[in-house]
Amino acid sequence: MLLDYYFSIFPEIQEQNDVASEEVSDIEAVPVSEDEDMTTRYISSEEYNNLYRTERNQLALDRLWKMNKSKRLIGRLYEQYIGYLYEKRGWIVEHFGISRGFEDLGRDLLCHKDITTLIIQCKNWSKSKKIYEKHIFQLFGTKYEYECNNPFEDVRGVFYTSTALSGLARSFARSFNIELHENFELQQFPIIKCNIGSEGERIYHLPFDQQYYNTKLQFKDGDFYCMTVVEAKAKGFRRAYRWRGSN
Repeated sequence: MLLDYYFSIFPEIQEQNDVASEEVSDIEAVPVSEDEDMTTRYISSEEYNNLYRTERNQLALDRLWKMNKSKRLIGRLYEQYIGYLYEKRGWIVEHFGISRGFEDLGRDLLCHKDITTLIIQCKNWSKSKKIYEKHIFQLFGTKYEYECNNPFEDVRGVFYTSTALSGLARSFARSFNIELHENFELQQFPIIKCNIGSEGERIYHLPFDQQYYNTKLQFKDGDFYCMTVVEAKAKGFRRAYRWRGSN
C-alpha cells in the first residue's frame, strides 16, 4: 500500500519501474566490443558483408523504424520527435529526459527561446490507457520548482501524449494553464544527425551510434537532420566512428 501511495505522488517512479522490469533486447544492449558496428543488430552477417556501406547503414535504419520496439525505445523516439518539431520552429531543445533518465524530474524536454522556457512532458502510451491528474500535478510541480529557481524566465508547461486525458486531468491542465496536445502520435521524421565539427569534419550519426544522444546540432553552423544516408553522403558527411574516449 505504501508503494501505491508513492506511485500516486510520483507517477514517474511507476513508469520507470515498468521500463526497468522490461527485458532489454539484443538491439538495445551495450556493444560487446569497441569495434562492434551496431548495424549488425539490425541486419544479417550476409547483408553486412554483401552490401555497400551506405546501403547497409540505410537498411539498419529502415529496420529500426519497422521493428517491434521496447517501451524504452519508443519513449526515446517520441521525445526526439517532439524535440525535432520544436527545433524546426527555432527553439533550443535540451533532451532532459534522455540525458538524465531517472533524474529527469518529469521534464522530458526543456525548450528555450529568448526569455521563454517550455517544460514539456511526453507520454507515448497505448490508446487503451488514459492520462490521469497525477501526471498533470507532476508537470505543474516541476514547472513551479523551475520557476522558483529561474525567476526572470517566462516558464510554461506543455504536455504531449499519444492517448487522451481523463476529464478531470484535462480540467486541472486548464486550471494550471498547461498546454495540451492529446492523441499526438509518433511519426517517422528526419532522425539522422549531420554535424560539422570544430575542425570542419562532416559526420553523420545514426540513432544507434554511440555519441548520437550527446551530439548537439548547431543549425546556424550548417548542421541539419536528414531522412536518408544517401542525403548525408551527398552533402559530404561520413558516418561517426566508435568513440574511444581520450585514447
